[in-house]
Amino acid sequence: MAECAEQLHPNEYLLQPGSVPSVWCPGCGIGTVVNTFIQAVVGSKIDPAEICIVSGVGCTGKIAEYLNFRSYIATDGKVFDLAANIKLKHKNMRVIVFSNNIDFLTSGTPGFAVIANHGIDLLNLHINNILYTVSEYGAVPATPFVRVSNDENTELPFNIPKLAQTYGAKYVARWTPLRAGWLMHSVRNSLSREGFSLIEIISPCLMYYVDEDRIGDAAERMQFYDQNTVMKHDQCTENFDIRGHGKLIIGKLVDER
Repeated sequence: MAECAEQLHPNEYLLQPGSVPSVWCPGCGIGTVVNTFIQAVVGSKIDPAEICIVSGVGCTGKIAEYLNFRSYIATDGKVFDLAANIKLKHKNMRVIVFSNNIDFLTSGTPGFAVIANHGIDLLNLHINNILYTVSEYGAVPATPFVRVSNDENTELPFNIPKLAQTYGAKYVARWTPLRAGWLMHSVRNSLSREGFSLIEIISPCLMYYVDEDRIGDAAERMQFYDQNTVMKHDQCTENFDIRGHGKLIIGKLVDER
């Protein structure tokens, strides 16, 4: 029994002790993204000592606490600024940012500009949980898909892949947690290249269901991903706007060496 108790998951060394079970809800896409990232790192043969993780606030902010890499948490909202400064000081580090929509609203466009202007090698894994709006009080969470701002106008999500390409991203892709294999391939591809890479993961929060005041379960969420997405590679970034009523496009759309 003692021998069995000492057996660990083969990638346990990349997690902080006590990380499992995590704070994330069963079926949450964040857990899938973290596991997929670990698998990608293992498959890429990169020395974990060369990797630096940066995360911000909210549920994705816990990622830096759970992964056993050099890690930083931006509590002031400037997650991209922090990541850029780390990369500029440590040229040999591979810096990975795990962000959500609040991080993006408080640091996104200016942070992308800093990355582009300095030609910084950085991978951004953006978990789009579709939980944001802007009011007179700043960025606050709201239920997904339909949001109303303080002036009663509907707030709509950004086309983040298009924005990343506009700022010179060399690699841009979008997936859902259901496409973990494709996501892992994208992460490995991004880790092996120079320049700014962005991978968006569409993962609506389980705590908010669109039409009902309840928590959706994991099976329903997987069904959502299966029924409401379509894979199309090398598409124009204009087509990655998620404000329309059609299916969400996923796939690889920018791949420049």
